[in-house]
Amino acid sequence: MTLVSITKAVKIKNQRVKPFNGERDYMATGGLVGTEIKTEKVTYKTKPSRADLLVSKNQLIVARMKETNKVLLIDENNCDLIVSTGFLVLDVQIGWHPGFLYHFFVSKFFQDQKDKLSIGATQKAINNEKFKEIIIPELSFEDQERIAKILDEADALRQKRKQVIGLLDHYLKSVFWEMFGDPVKNEKKWTKKTGEEYCEKLTVGVVIKPASHYVEKGVIALRSLNIRPNKITLNDLVYFSSESHKKLLSKSRLNEGDVVFVRTGATGTAAIIPKSLDGCNCIDLIITRPKKDLMHPIYLCYFFNSDFGKRLVLSKNVGGIQQHFNIGALKKMEIPCPPFLLQEEFAVLVEKVELLKEVMLTQFKELEIQFQALIQKAFKGKL
Repeated sequence: MTLVSITKAVKIKNQRVKPFNGERDYMATGGLVGTEIKTEKVTYKTKPSRADLLVSKNQLIVARMKETNKVLLIDENNCDLIVSTGFLVLDVQIGWHPGFLYHFFVSKFFQDQKDKLSIGATQKAINNEKFKEIIIPELSFEDQERIAKILDEADALRQKRKQVIGLLDHYLKSVFWEMFGDPVKNEKKWTKKTGEEYCEKLTVGVVIKPASHYVEKGVIALRSLNIRPNKITLNDLVYFSSESHKKLLSKSRLNEGDVVFVRTGATGTAAIIPKSLDGCNCIDLIITRPKKDLMHPIYLCYFFNSDFGKRLVLSKNVGGIQQHFNIGALKKMEIPCPPFLLQEEFAVLVEKVELLKEVMLTQFKELEIQFQALIQKAFKGKL
């Protein structure tokens, strides 16, 4: 297998944005997640300075930043986008298959090269000259087409499993709405309770960020980045020594079933502390401990992560540049409190669906491993 310069396969295209009337769709680098894109409307006057690259059908865009795997093959649905200068915009050269190149740029074979060649003081990224040092396997167009087809089919299996997981989340939202009704209209006439009424504990975990006390292993302290809607992630955990734990975090101890809220950044995102994290601590999170037989943690969590719950939190935020969720407002905030047996019925359903999701996620991870193995074979000439 022959390796050649990436410049044989693609050419960097810098087609700058010229003055235009009305609004256009702009995609920042953060707007590309997998193959899903999120855009914002901009005018020529309001667009950010980085919103300065145009794209065309069959071009590829690749994020420049180190350790950032964001690649998109431009088609008829997104060929009118303005994209950030944080992307490389690439023209496919004659003799090269766009689908093959897409999978190459997604692959570890390319990403490892890009990361090694990335430079910069604060945000490392690959520049145009360094990009030209990338090498790529040179295969016949027929082989490229065959490999692209195999990888497309494998990728489709991954995406279908991912879609099923998303549908399960949508199903739970629908069931919540069906069982408890519209919180705004409260047509089912549920009694409303304030935070002070439905919680036996409602406080803020230690607010200071004592980074000097971090140790490699010790007592877990959850932060806002560990909180996702209805779940806890264990990425980027911090730990404190037992001594620091006693001095700094004793009031922030979390029990299984506590509901924690992100209080900064105007989100109010809520998650439940699982049994595996019983006894851990938190930094700068609101801690609520719902009263048994009155407010079920799963109901409370899903309520605040609903669209209505998020709007309710947003309406109570205080502060200027750094907004935060006001615990005083939460203590007085009234929310519908359906019969506990009904909340419990919903919780049982959620737990069953979450178990199913775990199975699906395991299968998705297995498909991901198989897909990456196929990609590695493809770019080593073994597929």
